[in-house]
Amino acid sequence: MFTFAVKTQANEEQRKYWGNLIRSHKILGCYCQTELGHGSDVAALETTATLDKATDEFIINSPTVTSTKWWPGDLGRFTTHAACFAKLVLDGKPYGIHCFMVPLRDLNTFKHLPGVKTGDLGPKFGYTSKDNGYAIFDNVRIPRNNMLMGLCSVDKEGNFEILRDLRVLYSTMLYIRTLISTSVSNFLQCALQIAIRYASCRRQFATIEGSKEERRIIDYQTQQHILVPLLAAVILQNVTGNYMRELFAKVMDEIEVDKFEGLDVLHHLLAGFKDRQSEEALQGVDICRRATGGAGFLSDAGFTELADVGAPFPTFEGDNTVMVLQASRYIFKLLRWSSEGRKLPFPF
Repeated sequence: MFTFAVKTQANEEQRKYWGNLIRSHKILGCYCQTELGHGSDVAALETTATLDKATDEFIINSPTVTSTKWWPGDLGRFTTHAACFAKLVLDGKPYGIHCFMVPLRDLNTFKHLPGVKTGDLGPKFGYTSKDNGYAIFDNVRIPRNNMLMGLCSVDKEGNFEILRDLRVLYSTMLYIRTLISTSVSNFLQCALQIAIRYASCRRQFATIEGSKEERRIIDYQTQQHILVPLLAAVILQNVTGNYMRELFAKVMDEIEVDKFEGLDVLHHLLAGFKDRQSEEALQGVDICRRATGGAGFLSDAGFTELADVGAPFPTFEGDNTVMVLQASRYIFKLLRWSSEGRKLPFPF
């Protein structure tokens, strides 16, 4: 997300400068957007970036407890820089949310820079391989050019200019939802592999006519009723995941030349698939666990880690309740268009 933010929101000179540092691993970055008080409501973020014209610097500040950056992956311990989203303030007037490259640690000592405080959030329900952290900024000064200026610019005198359509700002979130919709099926695939193998080997009750051999549990209709719909679902998830990967690439290419016709459809589909596929995957893992009986309760069976790593998918990068509401809102919009006799976009 850090790299993608630079790619989509920086100007050409900044892409070259920051891109070289990222590719050579001279800096380690995180995508620093969500706050303690604001997640989905990006427009209401409270962190401020105020231009000091006398020094040609932005002052990054956390004015309230709820403006504490909260949840960014790798923020707590491992990153040297943050792609930090903050409210731009020029001469006391707010100019919306923009992205700023904020150094967090000294590259030689790895100690926090003045005014920066970060830490790990602590133990989580799952996904323990990821260090999710918090950050508080106490009037941290950064050069004016650390604002990513591919979409809009601010000069030394504090003049603000919009250069491109600001809808590009949504592309990073859409990118992550694309990754979710194309990868979350992996958890269900792994769970099904375990459950189907188990059901194919485990035998229970001598119900085969003319034989003393016990029947494989995969041959029971009740077991098929549990596992086969999940197998169908994971195949469908792979098909739709491949489609969304191609659609995302197509829409991003169009956005590069300021064509935004496909953005609404992409947003609708990703919101819907993110909700459906993450719910199916996480619920399916537990269904597969129970389908393996007592054996599935052992950590060695493999379900513990699948449930652990898959646990955050229904809530991170857009809570599923919000996602399904966003997807539904677009359907109502199309219904209104249809009643007006307007042509609907593909694939509707």
